[in-house]
Amino acid sequence: MSTLDEYKKQWGQSFCESTPYDQLTFQKVIKKRVNQHTRSSMQYFWASFAFQILIYALCGHMVIRYWFVMPILLLSLTGILLYIPFTVMLLKKFKRFAVVTIVSNETSSTYEYLLEKQRLLENFFRFKKQYEFFLIPLISAIGVFLVFAIYVPGGVQAFPFGAVITYLITLLSCYLAIRAENYKSFVRPLAQIKEILREYETGASIQE
Repeated sequence: MSTLDEYKKQWGQSFCESTPYDQLTFQKVIKKRVNQHTRSSMQYFWASFAFQILIYALCGHMVIRYWFVMPILLLSLTGILLYIPFTVMLLKKFKRFAVVTIVSNETSSTYEYLLEKQRLLENFFRFKKQYEFFLIPLISAIGVFLVFAIYVPGGVQAFPFGAVITYLITLLSCYLAIRAENYKSFVRPLAQIKEILREYETGASIQE
């Protein structure tokens, strides 16, 4: 009888020792799936950051080259100022998105990790849609005006119809590009994270 009790005790100890390993493996699987689904979001971050650096470089170049032409100078500075809040928010949100991790081996920690990933991505996506709603029309107008002012003799005043057509084409192109970008980098990853959360909740309810 004592031998049987001893075996039970040893089995219980080995089971307890294996539990953290199983939980750790589960967390690795969760993180791997989340990283796979959010890879496109991180790709958006680097592409967007590079694009904004290009905008700053172009506007800065025009500020230096055309500092004596007041309309070009003011519009170039405006273009820089319009993008600064977006760049700050991009760096702030995606830094937190990249460094968030599972803080312990507890099941609740894994669930909170998923929720935090979802929350950060949703918050930036909401900000992005709201900010781009007025950013894109303004920056497109600035871009069209600058292109006509620099490369078209007479500028917008000489060819108002051409400027309007160019502006509308620019808006349409931006709309289509942003729509595809939003789906790839935000809508689809968020849907996949929510699917993982549903699977997680279903598994937890079954275990209970």
